[in-house]
Amino acid sequence: MTMSSLISHGRFFDDIHFPHGFARSGDFTRSQAELLEQHGRHLKALHEGSIQPASDEEVHFVAVCMGEAEATTTLEKTWKSYLNVLNKRNVFFSASASGSVSNSEDSDYDDD
Repeated sequence: MTMSSLISHGRFFDDIHFPHGFARSGDFTRSQAELLEQHGRHLKALHEGSIQPASDEEVHFVAVCMGEAEATTTLEKTWKSYLNVLNKRNVFFSASASGSVSNSEDSDYDDD
């Protein structure tokens, strides 16, 4: 997908996942952050299906998003990186205290 084929409608910011911006997140290079800011709104709309692809490049981009094609352009690879970071950030871990129940007899500290 060439950047000239994209119609950008303002800059894209994902304040929920990247409150300090893409460039300051540490997940993207400067050029990737700039691409996301410049073209992210259009890419997100294509990805979500809220707009229809208007060119062969956009059709390929949608196929990449659906896992039907490999990312070949810098823009497609950048969007895949964005999605991968989002998926990593949505993984939650919980710390369990199982087995840490202490018995007063086993305690190293006495109330004496």
